[in-house]
Amino acid sequence: MSHEEELLEEFAQLLESDELIGKAPAFLDATQQLVDSFHATGEFYIPVDPFKGAARQSEPEPTVFYTMFWRMFDKTPAAMLQGFAIPLRRLLAKRIFKSCGDNVIIHHNVLFNVGRNIELGEGALLNRYVMLDDRASLKIGAYTMVAAGVTIETHTHPFEDFTKPIAISGRQGRPVAVGPNSVLGYNVVVMAGVSIGERCIVGANSVVTKDVPDFTIVGGVPAKPIKEIVPPPDDPTVWRPTQPSS
Repeated sequence: MSHEEELLEEFAQLLESDELIGKAPAFLDATQQLVDSFHATGEFYIPVDPFKGAARQSEPEPTVFYTMFWRMFDKTPAAMLQGFAIPLRRLLAKRIFKSCGDNVIIHHNVLFNVGRNIELGEGALLNRYVMLDDRASLKIGAYTMVAAGVTIETHTHPFEDFTKPIAISGRQGRPVAVGPNSVLGYNVVVMAGVSIGERCIVGANSVVTKDVPDFTIVGGVPAKPIKEIVPPPDDPTVWRPTQPSS
C-alpha cells in the first residue's frame, strides 16, 4: 500500500469515528510528506486517461514536475508579488510550453494540463484563472490578451458508443488557434476545434463555437459577428506581428 493510500484509509477512519476533530493538524502534517516527497523525487502518479477508467501510474513526462511546481507556487503568498511572480512564471513557461515568446505576462492561477502542446507568442497576456486545455495543440498569437476566467478547450468526448458512459468514453483532440493581437474578453469560452483570426475581439461571457475571421468582433452565446475592424489599406502605421503567431 502506498503512502497516499495509507493516508486515505486513515482519513476514512477518522471521519467514521469523528476523531478528525483534534487530529486534523497531525493529519495535515502527514500529508505534507507527500509534497516533500514530490519535490525530492519529481514523481507524480496520475491516471493515464481517467476518462477510460485506466489505473494510475507514474507520469514519465519530466515536464509534469515543473507544471506541479507552478501550481504549488501559485498557492503561496509570493504568487501575489507581480514583480517576482510574473518573471518566474515566464521562466517556467519557456521550460514547459512547446514554445513561448519573450515578454509574456502570466498572472496567478492559470491552469493547463501539461503544457507541452501550448505555443504562446511574444507579448501574450494570460490573466488570472485562465484554463488552457492542451490535450491537443493550442496556439495563442503574439500580443493577444486573454482576460480573467477564460477557458479554451482542445478536446471533446465521443458520445456515439451507447455501450459505455460518456464519462469514460475517452477523448478526441481538436486543436485551437488564436491569432495575434486579439482579445478574449472576461469569462469567454472557446470550444474545441475553433480558430480565431488576427486582431479579433471576443466579447465578455461569449461562447465561441465557430471560426472567427481576421479583424472581426464577435459576441454572444453562441458568438456571432458584430462588426468588422479592417485596417486602412497599405497604411504603414498599422501594427502587424513581426513573427508567426505560434
